Amino acid sequence: MENIQVRRAIKEDCPRLLELIRELALFERAPEQVIVTLEHFAESGFGPHPVWWAFVTTVDGNIEGFALYYIRYSTWKGQRMYLEDLIVTEEMRGRGLGKCCGCRDTG
Repeated sequence: MENIQVRRAIKEDCPRLLELIRELALFERAPEQVIVTLEHFAESGFGPHPVWWAFVTTVDGNIEGFALYYIRYSTWKGQRMYLEDLIVTEEMRGRGLGKCCGCRDTG
C-alpha cells in the first residue's frame, strides 16, 4: 500500500517543485518558457516576504504533486486565494492525488 501524505511545502522542496514545473511546461509544449531560477523561486516562496505558498503530496516520501497558490486583493471582494497550479507527475495521474485534502476514492 502506498503511503500518501499532504503537507505544507518547505524550502528544501523547491528543487523538486521546479522539476515538476518543468515537467508541466514540457507537457504544455512550452519548456523554454520556464525561466525562473531556483534561487528566485525559493526566495519568492520562503524569503522574508513570500508571495506564494504550496502544499505537496508525497507518495512513499517522494513528492509526486503540489498545489501552488497566492493571495490577491480585489477592491470589490477583499482578499482572495488564487490557485496557480495543481501538478501531479504523469506517472501518478489518475490515482486521486489531486483531490481535496489528499482524499482518495477507495472504490
